[in-house]
Amino acid sequence: MKTKTSMTYKNEILEKYRKEKGGEMSSYLLEPTRKQIKEACLWLLNRRKEKYDEGILNRFFKFKEGENKSYAIERFNGDKFKPIVNFLIGETKSTTPANLELISWLIDFKPRPLSIYLKPNTKSEDDTLILKSNQKKETNFYGKKEFEMADIIPETRVIEKTDKSITIISQINPSLRITTIVSL
Repeated sequence: MKTKTSMTYKNEILEKYRKEKGGEMSSYLLEPTRKQIKEACLWLLNRRKEKYDEGILNRFFKFKEGENKSYAIERFNGDKFKPIVNFLIGETKSTTPANLELISWLIDFKPRPLSIYLKPNTKSEDDTLILKSNQKKETNFYGKKEFEMADIIPETRVIEKTDKSITIISQINPSLRITTIVSL
């Protein structure tokens, strides 16, 4: 696994966008336009409110204190969305941090924003998928008979990443944990 940087953050956001074409927001982001991005922002404004989302929106839209955010987005200059469109369709290879954070919010990339992504104990999208996969299999474990236990994949978590190693904990059952350190 790679060390997290602003470049890996940008690449993971783009990868998620390309893979899911905006996911829940694909009707707006499949072939994005300035108007569709503005409409997506309006639609999500009161629906997607995670811990750091307000800061992401304030950074991009520069809301005034007490201002009606929906009205401010409706009046927001559509040309400000053009660099986002260009970035998503591949016309440009980079964009501003504020634009990248807005994209992460639109496609529900986690962990966001960059400052949280860079923290050593946060999980990337790939880590989350691995954990979800293992959790599903673990759920099946409890419904199986004892002689089928050999087919079980243990719950596995990455607990530390560095440039040179990864430390992983696997829990086979409540009383048995295995710690593995992999050198890169």
